[in-house]
Amino acid sequence: MELEKKIATIFQQFQTEHTFKGFKTFNSGHINDTFLILTQEKVSYVLQRINTTVFKKATDVIHNKIKITQHLSKKGIQTIHFIPTKESNYSLIDDDNHLWNLSEFIENSQTYLKVESNDIAYQAGLITAEFLVQTSDYENDLVETLPNFHSIPFRFQEFQEALVSASKTRKQQAQKWIDFALANKKEMMVLEHAINQKEIPLRVTHNDTKISNILFDTNNKAICMIDLDTVMKGCIHFDYGDALRTICNTANEDEPNVYNINFNLDYFKNYTEGFLKNLADNISKQEASYLPISIQVMTFIMALRFLTDYLNNDVYYKTKHPEHNLDRASNQFTLVEKIKEQKPFIENFIKTIYNKP
Repeated sequence: MELEKKIATIFQQFQTEHTFKGFKTFNSGHINDTFLILTQEKVSYVLQRINTTVFKKATDVIHNKIKITQHLSKKGIQTIHFIPTKESNYSLIDDDNHLWNLSEFIENSQTYLKVESNDIAYQAGLITAEFLVQTSDYENDLVETLPNFHSIPFRFQEFQEALVSASKTRKQQAQKWIDFALANKKEMMVLEHAINQKEIPLRVTHNDTKISNILFDTNNKAICMIDLDTVMKGCIHFDYGDALRTICNTANEDEPNVYNINFNLDYFKNYTEGFLKNLADNISKQEASYLPISIQVMTFIMALRFLTDYLNNDVYYKTKHPEHNLDRASNQFTLVEKIKEQKPFIENFIKTIYNKP
């Protein structure tokens, strides 16, 4: 009841004409806390509490979300609509220094934790690319809210620091994957090198394109991208690779049995077809050539982050048991191996679909 009273109090400080009735908790996020607000008038909202430990620039997170959604709305693109407070701000800081924002809930919408069909994978590709295309003309005043978010050198620096301070027990438990990370370091630097050499341009990107961050209607048509907390400058490869990391894993992200993990080529093909259908005219042949490696790199980054957090005694991600982050790391590193096995097929398929001089 204490949490319900707090959420009701927060909700009442935003500009709505509706009466709080109750709430439900969304459980899919690793970082923030998100609630579905139910009202007496049967109009629903999404209330989010931003993790200010992770997002040191939480007000800038709100700034970026508002700017991008307003940009999309002006173009007639369906997107999230954020609600200002009664003091005309788009965020609210409570007595515990937590930052909240409120948006309208899009009725008759749904999300997926896992892809359930080729059609969903295709729709996910379409909408991710649509977001990239429709924000490509945005005059970029976005704040870098998570510096070096997808930077391999930065993630390796964090990893090396964690290795120094990690307990002997945790290092022993994770030794196989520590060795794997170090052995693959050079190959995983390819995308970073291309960015530094300006072979890949930077643009507005979502930066967290897992399948649960796409909203679908009841007919499984993609509506829009959601969870825009990480919107900032990046490259299309971040969004492409991260989406396929989640869409094509045949197991849940924290599945401990690595024998259940594989890379679903049917979902890869359908997502890529949708993605390049909307984006092919907006990227160069050189950019397209780095799409295959991006799937490995983005999966590797996620694995390295889980491993680092495990070595740091689980200070970043929410965990359900002591080995949770190690299971996640093992899962993602195994997926990297599975993607490598399919590398020739992946490269040939992308060349076929892109098919531009």
